[in-house]
Amino acid sequence: MSRPKLCGGCGVPLSISKEVVWHDNGIITQARDANHRMLFYESDNLDRLFRGVEEMIGLPIEHIIIESKRRVTKEYIEKLIPAPVRRLAYAVRPPLIINMVSATGRSYGYGRIELEELRKKRDDGDYTKMLIRKPYSILFFTGDLVGAFEAVDGREFQATYREVGEGDTYEVVGRVGKHPIELQERLKPRQYPRKQGDVRFDRCSACGLPREVGSFRWDLDEGLITNPETGRRMAIFGPAGFEAIMDDLESELGDSVPEIIIEAQRRFVKDRLREEDWRRSPGRFKRMMALRGLGNITDLQINRDRLRVLIENPCLTLLAVGMVKGLYELAMGLERTGHSWRRTEDGDLEIIIEGA
Repeated sequence: MSRPKLCGGCGVPLSISKEVVWHDNGIITQARDANHRMLFYESDNLDRLFRGVEEMIGLPIEHIIIESKRRVTKEYIEKLIPAPVRRLAYAVRPPLIINMVSATGRSYGYGRIELEELRKKRDDGDYTKMLIRKPYSILFFTGDLVGAFEAVDGREFQATYREVGEGDTYEVVGRVGKHPIELQERLKPRQYPRKQGDVRFDRCSACGLPREVGSFRWDLDEGLITNPETGRRMAIFGPAGFEAIMDDLESELGDSVPEIIIEAQRRFVKDRLREEDWRRSPGRFKRMMALRGLGNITDLQINRDRLRVLIENPCLTLLAVGMVKGLYELAMGLERTGHSWRRTEDGDLEIIIEGA
């Protein structure tokens, strides 16, 4: 198993500084595609959030999540690796390009990814079995696997997963097969607003990444990134697939879905964070948002009765509302609050939280 090379200045894998850019306006993008937005975000709530939505609505949503992530991952790899390179490498030495994808996944915090079995005879019986230990999200990873193999193989794939052994380990099997046409048609790429920003990161002189990124713990053997202050797991992934999932769920299941997402995020924030995460200073919260790629806070007004925050270049609107709501309740010692939000004409996100 190849080990990613590290920056001599900050210790972050060089693949991160080569492929991911932290901008000064609260946006993170893919280096090769400035329109492909990325996040550096807590991942230990993703599957729990999806399971919670399923329980509340009483319907399975796995197929929507996997299909959305498949499309986004396929697009990403197609831009990351030129078509002649990925097709030739996969045709001549399939394990080589699988190891490349595995190394990228470990650098991005996706877990420990290993090839278990591969059948490649260019017929409909072809399949790939992967083992992943401690996935950042088993649903997202399953979509990642399908998208990755479609990008390198050129055919359509389907995937299933099952838990095996101990230690949060899963076997994910990708097989040649069609995916749902209706989801292909519904899940469209999202366009994000973009404004200039005023976030000033102290950057590594060697690779240019924010030094705060280097303060996180990078376990490249296990594919884990951990916030040393909170102990929470992080991962680098795109928001487009997540937001497409939310849009599709709302269109299929009704107006209750946004409130379900907000409430699930509020509970998670209050369960896992501390009131000091807000109380230290508004500037700290601004940097926390920008470091994660969630946008740039340009106005923050807070007192015991009310909070108003304005975010330029926002994404993950529902999670942002739930996070702000939970942090405000922590800071003010409140059990419940009211909330509202809106998008301004030029794309900013305004969130208002009021004491109940």
